[in-house]
Amino acid sequence: MNLGASHHDRNTHSSGGGGREDCWSDGATSTLIEAWGDRYVRLNRGNLRQKDWQEVADAVNSGRDGVKPKKTDVQCQNRMDTLKRKYKQERAKPPPSKWSFFNRIEALIGGDASANKKLTGSTFTIKPKSKSLSQGVKSTESSSDDDDEVRKKQREVDVGLSDGAACRELARAILKFGEIYERIESLKRQQMMELEKQRIEFTKDLEFQRMNMLVDAHLEMEKLKRQKHFTGSGLLKFTSFTINQILLPLALP
Repeated sequence: MNLGASHHDRNTHSSGGGGREDCWSDGATSTLIEAWGDRYVRLNRGNLRQKDWQEVADAVNSGRDGVKPKKTDVQCQNRMDTLKRKYKQERAKPPPSKWSFFNRIEALIGGDASANKKLTGSTFTIKPKSKSLSQGVKSTESSSDDDDEVRKKQREVDVGLSDGAACRELARAILKFGEIYERIESLKRQQMMELEKQRIEFTKDLEFQRMNMLVDAHLEMEKLKRQKHFTGSGLLKFTSFTINQILLPLALP
């Protein structure tokens, strides 16, 4: 029995607290707390968004311990919820806490827990006179903490869904813009091809007309040359015949 108990204590201590202890080493848990704490403080102790949790998962996976298998953003978020519940349990115990991560989480969320505790104490200023009334107050505080935890998870889920929907809408808009741009470019290419075809046809027609004009001009010039040659040859023959007719009678005795 003692061996089983000591083995259970060693597992609990090495896990850092929370469910599925065998999947989280102390080094990975330490990296998770550091990455989550940086973003938690940067957001003024507000809820991390889905992309913030993804950055936390990337930091855990790229740590020196070389986490295998790789952790997802959901696993990191569930692990932090487990560590917060463990912190609340340790805080309720008499100090000092023997949990190795108590001081680090105390530095991050201890102020918020103290403020909530003071607010609760100022609200219930009347000491209960009976044990049942005291138990009722404690149960009310416990249910209030549970409601806060549920609301917090719901807000984180809503933020994650809204981010995912925004990314999908952006991707859809980019795809639609790409389709419109491709359609416009296709129309522009078709118009350029039509204009080039019309230019080629116009050039061919103009060249054909020019060749016809040159051929017609050449034919006209040849026709004129033939007419001039015919007219000159006929006049010479007529003159020679006339002279012969005049000089022939004179030559006879």
